[in-house]
Amino acid sequence: MKKILFILALLFTFVYSNSADAITVVHKDMGYISVNSTASKEIIPDTASVYFTIETSAPDSQSAVNKNKEYTSKVINSLKPLLAIEKSDSIQTKNFILKPVYKKEKNGKKTFLNYTAVNVIFVKTKNLENVSALIDAAVQKNVSNVSGLSFYVENEKQYAGKLAQEALSKAKVVAGLTASTLNQQVKGIKSVRVTVYPQNNMQPYVTNELKSSSKKDSQIEYGKVKLEANVNAEFYVK
Repeated sequence: MKKILFILALLFTFVYSNSADAITVVHKDMGYISVNSTASKEIIPDTASVYFTIETSAPDSQSAVNKNKEYTSKVINSLKPLLAIEKSDSIQTKNFILKPVYKKEKNGKKTFLNYTAVNVIFVKTKNLENVSALIDAAVQKNVSNVSGLSFYVENEKQYAGKLAQEALSKAKVVAGLTASTLNQQVKGIKSVRVTVYPQNNMQPYVTNELKSSSKKDSQIEYGKVKLEANVNAEFYVK
């Protein structure tokens, strides 16, 4: 019996000492490097969009609405022949507002003036060379203003992947060089965040002053759209 107890005591000592040795092993955590990089590309836009506002006023609400419908119909009829509706061009009403207008007197009282109807038409076209003609046609039909003119790449996804890869490759190179300077090596990726967005977008504001201009046609230059990919990455180093 004593021999058995002695053997068990030895086994316990052996196991305990080995467990103690395992616990003393320390795994040093890896540090990480944060890197920001970008990649960009200038692209000729393939789509243009613009907003036309028709504003009319009248003593009563129905007259204001009817007058607005008449003006809006004239604007739409002047624009449709210039659009390829059967393809991807489009024209639609985006917003319609009817509101009473008051004048505030010096004594603080409000005096009713009229009802104002505001209709906003949104136009999108793939024919960028036709934008000037669209604006001129609308102005000739007495639109109140032209706003939100924008030239852009409708399908940015076809460029997004390649730009993201380029920006990420730059980030990896920077991380490697930084780690090497610190006598370390890149061991993996902790996190990556990629965003792709247009860097610039033309959005001029045009009023019906164009109608009284000495020029027959408004001049619109759409230039290029700059797409940019931005990468924020964190790399493990050791």
